[in-house]
Amino acid sequence: MIINKKAYAKINLSLKILKKLENNYHELYTVMQRISLHDNIKICVRLGFHARPQSHPQIKILCSDASLANKHNIAYKAADLFFKTAKVSADIIINIEKNIPNQAGLGGGSSDGAVVLLALNEYFNNILPGNILIELAAKIGADVPFFVKNISCAVCEGIGEKITPVADNLKGRVLIVKPVYNISTKQAFEDWDKFNFTHDFKNDFSALAFYQNKNLREIYNIILDYGANQAELTGSGSALFGIFENIDNARECVNILNKRKDINFCDIFDFV
Repeated sequence: MIINKKAYAKINLSLKILKKLENNYHELYTVMQRISLHDNIKICVRLGFHARPQSHPQIKILCSDASLANKHNIAYKAADLFFKTAKVSADIIINIEKNIPNQAGLGGGSSDGAVVLLALNEYFNNILPGNILIELAAKIGADVPFFVKNISCAVCEGIGEKITPVADNLKGRVLIVKPVYNISTKQAFEDWDKFNFTHDFKNDFSALAFYQNKNLREIYNIILDYGANQAELTGSGSALFGIFENIDNARECVNILNKRKDINFCDIFDFV
């Protein structure tokens, strides 16, 4: 059987780091919004094998980005944890067509993992209830529970496991720009603990990122100069977004940003 799914990206409309927990995770308060940028996931399941829970599942990752085709991929971790928890087994090949930039704060890997959890649970006749899927998702990554909920916009708290859907009243288009440089989420949290900037941004990581990389601040200013209602870093970066009411302004901004040598990716998307 072949299962085809879309794994959507997200932006953080706001992100507050509340405190560091004893387990070294950070308690967060963030508003996540899903956008139309997505990876394409194809899961090939070997039929007739799922009735043998004592068997060891064979999980293989294929990816358009060869550097992500390994056991460290969140999609692999999601499948492995699902099989161990549900006590079922199957041989599967997970083929990921990457469109969401990596190390961008757009949740691409987390979304891929969430789609795998949902797809396998659906294949096995919803063997795990929703609350257990959220628990599994939280073990994999802070953004994964939001994607498992499969909703447009939500307030996410704790380490991402406390999710409150909110009405999505946003209008307009969202511009996404990913510079050529990456930001490690792990390093970003370590730097936040060290510096803990006072700032007026909606994302606590913004001040830190702009301090460390002046080009990011330049890109942020350009987005605002072209008429965005809001511009911000998403997640820990390095991608930024701008929300535009005027599509012509957004297109002009894309054209300007794509002329820069330090831009890897820039385009306009919808809220979904």
